[in-house]
Amino acid sequence: MKYKMCIFDLDGTILNTIEDLCDACNMALSKHHLPKISILQTKQYLGHGIRALIEQASSYHPQWEEILKDFKFYYQTHFNCKTKPFKGVNELLQFCKEQGMIVGVLTNKVEDIAVLLCQVHFKDAFAFVYGDKPGRMRKPHSGALLQLIEDYNLKKEEVLLVGDSEVDYQTAQNASIDSLILTSGFRTKEELKSYSKEMILIDQPQEVKNYLL
Repeated sequence: MKYKMCIFDLDGTILNTIEDLCDACNMALSKHHLPKISILQTKQYLGHGIRALIEQASSYHPQWEEILKDFKFYYQTHFNCKTKPFKGVNELLQFCKEQGMIVGVLTNKVEDIAVLLCQVHFKDAFAFVYGDKPGRMRKPHSGALLQLIEDYNLKKEEVLLVGDSEVDYQTAQNASIDSLILTSGFRTKEELKSYSKEMILIDQPQEVKNYLL
């Protein structure tokens, strides 16, 4: 095997969380008498964490911190109403496990919710789930990724990051590791192509297998 570890992003890569995120966002916006946003807008605003999502969704409203609190309160109990794995993800994770790979998640989603979602949808598929929590820099900062590589005593060339956005690509670039970016997530192929011509794009999770052997 070329790689010993495969790290996955969560939202837009292995889980389709967009409807629950959009619903929670619109609930919070409506409470403050602000216009709702669409699924497409939610996709565009995602990638840098919930704070960035709310800032943009509220057009940087002076009370965006209150809107963020309302979002978090609602999402804590509604984060898994419409969320489901993307087609082929469970089969891919099983394949990675059969190959003896270390498989984990690195996401900008709040870690507690990320862990719960992974337990519900993927059971014991992951060796670790790293999310957003106090003291940890969010992607595209490479700190958490480099720490994982060090903790597992791996070389950078033995690690692959699979994501769906320019944030994931930049994270891998910052850590000097390989990456694959899915076009089936929350960014269109055109958006991804415009970000970097060096980005390796794949259309479906099953295609990851071709890069692992």
